[in-house]
Amino acid sequence: MILIACFPVSLSAQGDVDPNGYNVFYFPNGKISSEGLMRDGKPDGFWKTYYENGQLKSEGNRTDFQLDSIWTFYTEDGLLDKMITYRDNVKNGDEILYNENEMPSERYTYVDNQKQGTGYFYYDSGELYREVNFVDGLEEGKGFEYAKDGRVITFLNYNKGYIRSIEKVNRFNRAGQKKGFWVEYFPNGNVKEEGNWTNGVRNGLFKFYEKNGDLKSIVVYRGGEVVDDADEAVLLDIRKEYYTDGKLKLIGSYREGSKQGVFREYSKDGEIINSYLYDNNTKTGEGIVDPTGKYQGNWKKFYPSGELRAVGQYIDGKREGEWTYYFKNGKTEQRGNYLNDLPHGPWKWYYEDGSVLREERYRRGREDGLMVEYDREGKVINQGEYIDGLKTGPWFYTVNDHTEEGSYLDGEKNGEWVFTYDNGKPNYKGEFQVGIPIGKHQWFYRNGNLKKEGKYKSGEPHGSWKYYEESGMLYLTIKYRYGEKVKMGGAKLESADSGEDVIN
Repeated sequence: MILIACFPVSLSAQGDVDPNGYNVFYFPNGKISSEGLMRDGKPDGFWKTYYENGQLKSEGNRTDFQLDSIWTFYTEDGLLDKMITYRDNVKNGDEILYNENEMPSERYTYVDNQKQGTGYFYYDSGELYREVNFVDGLEEGKGFEYAKDGRVITFLNYNKGYIRSIEKVNRFNRAGQKKGFWVEYFPNGNVKEEGNWTNGVRNGLFKFYEKNGDLKSIVVYRGGEVVDDADEAVLLDIRKEYYTDGKLKLIGSYREGSKQGVFREYSKDGEIINSYLYDNNTKTGEGIVDPTGKYQGNWKKFYPSGELRAVGQYIDGKREGEWTYYFKNGKTEQRGNYLNDLPHGPWKWYYEDGSVLREERYRRGREDGLMVEYDREGKVINQGEYIDGLKTGPWFYTVNDHTEEGSYLDGEKNGEWVFTYDNGKPNYKGEFQVGIPIGKHQWFYRNGNLKKEGKYKSGEPHGSWKYYEESGMLYLTIKYRYGEKVKMGGAKLESADSGEDVIN
């Protein structure tokens, strides 16, 4: 609230102050500072205040000592600055701010000193620039920005004073050609057509509407040309249900008699209170789909057979906060958090019997932190750490009849890796350097006897590789030169493929 002083202490009245009459107060330089009626020694009725240069600063009325009706404020240069409507000493009604050309720059409506309803912002030349809705002093819900020619160029969405989404529409490229998503309207405000443009030509799915808002046709374009046989262009049957007072209650589309796509349910006030997604008459989701097609608020997803599949929240079409996914039997399958539609924070997976399968952490869509996986009895079978989506440090796996242990560096095996059979006997030993096998590698039978062994050089088999029977008897030797077989069992080879598998 703007405080309007009666007269500063440093100012003086010419003669004695009349507590029940008209008074004039002055600056030390002799200029009038304020003037108006006093009642019982307090300002009441119409008052004016001035700058020291003599320019009018403000003027307005008081009723029973309270600011009342329209007060007008000016700059020190004498230009109109703002007009504010008061009732009972607080803002109630319009507030209009003016630019240097004395044209409106901002306009608000106040109720008991708080902004309520639509606020308007203007270009310096006077055209409407932005509309924003206010609830209890904070921006809330839809907002729009306009070009000087009046077309909508931005859709805004606010929540409790914070902007949640900005969607640019109806834009031109530097060559003056239409680009991106465009929405055109009838004079009554209903959508006339909507679709995407590329370099000034239609590109993609376009929807065309009647003046009353009914969908007239769907047309698919490629490079400005109509695609006649596009599946997306099959015209849907739009059906509506109404309240007894004639207001829209439900709207949805049918294809060959089956529910298809988005169904929206409205309150009597015209607000979307729920939406339903259908695929060939089967409900696949339930929540809010806003007029721009974005998912909002709490949602439920369903299996084709009808069981609950997932529960969570959307903000502007992106998953946010905790989401829970379910098996068909109703047990939790996984639970975790999303940030801007990406997994973020701890996630937990379950077996169908409810026991924990895996625990892990994400950071903006990438694994980050410790990952532990369990069997149904709760025994750890896999464990290791991720940093920014890459395996790092010591890892442990259980694979069929053996375990694997070793370390990673930036997602690649690094250092010694050892595989061990479930009977405690060695399965494999080998060393890696950032994913490349180096030095001697050995494979073993379950009884602990050597199965084969050989060396790698520059990531390829090199030198003599030996193969053994399960009894321990050597039965074959192959000599390699950087991955190419050059001798087998004493016989030289012209050329051959290496044929050896590398543990990755």
